[in-house]
This record gives sequence, C-alpha cells and structure tokens, in this order.
Amino acid sequence: MTTELDPRTDLDAEAEHDAIVVDTEPAGPPALAPVELTVGQAVIAEVVRQTALEIPEVLKVARRGPPWRAALAGPPVIVRVRPEGVELELRIIARPGADLVAAGRHVRNAVGLAVERLLGLQVRSVTVLVDGVGG
Repeated sequence: MTTELDPRTDLDAEAEHDAIVVDTEPAGPPALAPVELTVGQAVIAEVVRQTALEIPEVLKVARRGPPWRAALAGPPVIVRVRPEGVELELRIIARPGADLVAAGRHVRNAVGLAVERLLGLQVRSVTVLVDGVGG
C-alpha cells in the first residue's frame, strides 16, 4: 500500500544519497564555524523499524521465509533519499488475526509522522508491504 504524503513531480533519474542534511542553522548562540546536522540512511531505517514495531498488529519488520532467502532478497527497510524528500519501503510480518489493511494504514501513518517529527525530514512516500502473517 503506497501513499504519497507530499505529491510533487515524478522522480527523475538522480542518484541516491547516503545521507541528508537536516539542519544547517541550529538554534542557540551562533557557532564559530558552520554547523551541519547529517542523518544517515541507517538512522532513518532504524527509526522506521522501531516505529513500525510500536504498532500492535506488527509482529516483526522482516521478510518472510528462511533467513538465507531473506538475506538474498535484501533488507526489510529500504530508504531512498531524493531531493524531493525521503521515500520509505518496509516489509512487515503481521500478527495472526490482525486486520491487514488497518495494520498497513497504521504503520504508514506512524512511520511518516515519526520520520518527519524526529528527524525533521520531508517524507515523500511510505510503502508498507505485508510480507507474511504469524511468525
């Protein structure tokens, strides 16, 4: 399920970045040298993972199947940093009996808000894939 939180133009073929500058003018007394706050993709991915795990319907953030298959398929959280904003994709395993549509909607909203609030990043889209049920 994909939702465009900030619909703008389609993606152009620009290269992905490893980190994104969040704040170049922090609050407080002026610094002697320019200060820049940078957030790496690993930090963004961890915020996404922790936020998704707070949703009661989410059992884990992972790909389904045996560990070797999940290792070959790639990480369960993918972060793409674009000039227009951050694109997030995550795979979850839902708890048995959970309403999958509601779970996806809750995860999408919580992740988008957390990344914007905690990291100060503009979120372009959050894609939640329910990759399995139960553990």
